[in-house]
Parts: sequence; structure tokens; C-alpha cells
Amino acid sequence: MPAVAIALDIPIVIIENVREVRVAHQRVVRQTKELFTAAGYGVVDGVLSAIHLGLPQTRHRYFLIAVKGAPLSVCGSLRQLIVPLNRRQRDLRWAIGDLETREPGGIHRAAELSAENRRRIDYLFENGAYELPDEQRPDCHKNGHTYRSVYGRLHWDQPAGTITTGFFTPGRGRYVHPSQRRALTAHEAARIQGFPDSFHFTYEDGSIPPNKTLAKVIGDAVPPPMGYAAIVAAMRVRCSDAEQDVDAAA
Repeated sequence: MPAVAIALDIPIVIIENVREVRVAHQRVVRQTKELFTAAGYGVVDGVLSAIHLGLPQTRHRYFLIAVKGAPLSVCGSLRQLIVPLNRRQRDLRWAIGDLETREPGGIHRAAELSAENRRRIDYLFENGAYELPDEQRPDCHKNGHTYRSVYGRLHWDQPAGTITTGFFTPGRGRYVHPSQRRALTAHEAARIQGFPDSFHFTYEDGSIPPNKTLAKVIGDAVPPPMGYAAIVAAMRVRCSDAEQDVDAAA
């Protein structure tokens, strides 16, 4: 990414990744910063929290912003540069509560589940549970595991966990609907990711992609409010740099 951006003389670069990339053995973050700095870019980076930006999701993502010609003096911490969209914590009901009674159709359709997963979901509802006990899990979980949220049921009054490409199945995370015996739909996952309903997940001919494609597009996406926040931060650095140039010229 830095090699291509520098070669093309891109004025503003925004890179997003999992927060664990900061401690990757390949030291990719350090190398990226060094490359941009050596090429005359000001660099700022940090981890953004989806909850702090008004999303009902406990997602954290690493962002690095590099601005061509920006002095380090205007590159503060990413948190200081961002204008939050909404700091009030949102819960799941705020995001998808109105979809509870909507008829299935379009991207609001649940995936077919195996008989075993249907049985596990039935157990949660019949016992008023939100965590699936080990004896109800696959054999590989019965002797201890660290996957507490897997096969779990979502809470209306709490944010969701991180939405991944596995949101269609309870075996990939806490994706069982709070009040219906199914996993999340693509519409619900998109809402939790911050996509507005005006965004159409369709092919050019208007047809709807299969669930596998929807899961990848929605689960792998940078939540739009998080991307917006990073762009705001980049533009603030750029504008601060321009203001300093004006002051110097005066």
C-alpha cells in the first residue's frame, strides 16, 4: 500500500486493518510509517471503536492516515482529530428492533440452518438462555473452550459483537436473534454495520446476491461511519496543513 501510494503521489492515504496488526511479527505498521515518513508524509494512526461512533457493535479497527507534506506538528492522535458521529452508546434494539415484525424478503431473509443448530437455538429459547452450555455444543467444545459467544443469543439492550462473514450461522459467533429462532439476516447485519437502508446490495440487473456473497460484502466491510470518521480526520490534517501554509505566506 505505501509503495503504490508514494509512487502515484497520492495526497491522502487511509489504511484500515484489524487492531492486532499493531503487534504483528512482520512489523508491517512500523515499516509502513517509516516508508510514508521518509517520503514526506505526516502520519497519524490509532484504533477506533465502533461504539464511540454510534454503532451498536463492539468492533475495533486500526486506521493509519498519511497526508502528503503535512508536518508532524498537525498530526495529533487519531482520537483527537476525529469528530465523533454520536458518542451515545446504541443497543441492538435501536438498530434492528423495527425489523422484528417485517416479513422475510429481499436481503431480509434468514439462512437455512442444520438440524443441530436449530436444536441449539431451541434450547436457548426454551430455557431463556443467552449462552449455550457445553453439553449442548459440538464434541470439540465439551472439554473446554474459549468460544463463549459462539452459539450465543444476542441481547436487545446491548450492542452486538463484531459482525463477521459468519453472521448467518450461530456456529460462527453470537448471531442468534434476540426474539426469533434464527440467525441474523443480511439486512440486520448491514444495519449493525452502519449501512443505511438506502444502500442497495444488488447486482447491476437488480437481482440479489446469494447469502454467501452478502455475508462477505457486509462482514468484510469497513462500517461506513468508521470510514467517514477516518476521512474527517484526514481532511482536518489536510486543512490544518493548508492553514499553516497561508499563515506562513502572510
